[in-house]
Amino acid sequence: MVGTIFKESSGADSRRVLLISNGHGEDLLAGVLAQALERRCRELELWAFPIVGAGQGYKRFPVSIVGVQAVMPSGGFLRQSWQAFREDIKAGLLKLTWQQWQALRALRSHISYVVAVGDIYALYLAYRHLAKPLVFVPTAKSDYIRGHLAIEKYLMRKHCQLVLPRDELTAGNLRRSGIPAKYVGNLMMDSIFASGQRLQGISPDEIVIGILPGSRDEVYMNLPLISTAMDVIAQGQSDLVFAMAIAGTLSVTRVVSILEQEGWQASHDNLADSLSEGVARRETYLVKGGARLLVAQGRFGDVLEASCVCLGMAGTANEQAAGLGRPVVAFPGPGSQFTAKFLAAQKRLLGDALAAAEGPEAAGRAVLEILADTDRYAAMAACGRQRMGGPGGADRMATEISRLWDC
Repeated sequence: MVGTIFKESSGADSRRVLLISNGHGEDLLAGVLAQALERRCRELELWAFPIVGAGQGYKRFPVSIVGVQAVMPSGGFLRQSWQAFREDIKAGLLKLTWQQWQALRALRSHISYVVAVGDIYALYLAYRHLAKPLVFVPTAKSDYIRGHLAIEKYLMRKHCQLVLPRDELTAGNLRRSGIPAKYVGNLMMDSIFASGQRLQGISPDEIVIGILPGSRDEVYMNLPLISTAMDVIAQGQSDLVFAMAIAGTLSVTRVVSILEQEGWQASHDNLADSLSEGVARRETYLVKGGARLLVAQGRFGDVLEASCVCLGMAGTANEQAAGLGRPVVAFPGPGSQFTAKFLAAQKRLLGDALAAAEGPEAAGRAVLEILADTDRYAAMAACGRQRMGGPGGADRMATEISRLWDC
């Protein structure tokens, strides 16, 4: 898909902000910030230039998508393997990159400010091609995992008016390097979007174990392992229910089919007749022995809100669960995404909020141990909130930006 290079002005005195984001998750986070900016500064006109993909993450937010976009075979994960990189090159990545650079230069005279959301490449695009007052929101790195390189710090120090990292540890280290960094919150915690409606068929007093299998196709190979972990949990404690959050990118039919191969069966009193229009088709109850499992698509925020503990093989979802004070248990899978190396990095990020297990049986036992130990549960919940921060960061970022740009 090719977007518009630039759009006509909505008014002669309009002050335009261009948000540059280089990733699908970054599109969503930039959209959350754009929404907060729109509430705080009504006179701003908000444009977004997604670098990876078509910018689907911006759809729900008050922004106009500009620039040049195309969907590549890797889906934005070209760094995971040389094969993915080669496929993107064959599909025209170099041509797309050149077109995006040209589009940014064409936009220069039409905007007043830039917010770069993502990694150092988003920052590079902003200062190299636009040369406008710049705020950088570095979502890709945390000093809990790995700090920014010297060259990255140099570019932030030279080109940024304000840097808004995802945690205070990172912000403090950047400030010691002479960078105008300030921690006011984590955009991830404002992108959960709970509906406020309870999960059908689950009473408020039931213990809910949230299952976060991830959002990529690797989920399908992880499901048998997750089912094994659920078996261990159900055998150890019967008074609970599982709630699995299925991303919109996945097939519920395929998920249910895989779980049926693991012994789960559709419940006779399923939800189709009791749910509101549009929801029934996305929620299915399965049973296995005395255990109950709700498979819900599009209810991620509601699953997190209802959960007591989360069993996760996900990236952002695990972090968001920890930030809400839900202890997280995780174990590595056989695929190329949620690996032992990835889990180790996530453990460094979340600290004691996450219990890292070697495999599904150990993960099941870890969930039971956390449920039985109120002191450990409280410590894990507190650590998660401290590491990730609570909701409201987007509004605080918008306030900082509005002060900086006097809007």
